[in-house]
Amino acid sequence: MFGFNFIDTDFGFEPYEERKVDNFKDEKTGLTVDTCTVPDTDHPFETGIKHPNYNNGGWIIVEEYDSKEEAQKGHDKWVKTMTAETLPSEIKDVSTSSMSKFMALVAGKVGKK
Repeated sequence: MFGFNFIDTDFGFEPYEERKVDNFKDEKTGLTVDTCTVPDTDHPFETGIKHPNYNNGGWIIVEEYDSKEEAQKGHDKWVKTMTAETLPSEIKDVSTSSMSKFMALVAGKVGKK
């Protein structure tokens, strides 16, 4: 949406490589499934998906978790889901991050008088 890569930007958080649980990329389809720790959500881990068929190719947070073990299981589930022969018809963003809430607030006010 903003041409900004949040995965590679630390915003004062621990460096991404230290926060990463797992990362899957398929250059052929443009799919990325990334799972890492996050400091600004209701749960300390999340999985995000980036795919050209969804959200104009932008990130969608698809699941949040309370432990690293849950996060790895969730990551594996989303890789399987997104590499299946039939993709989901839609994917819901479940992010509870402070940035996500702020962006939703700003987006709701854009264009209003």
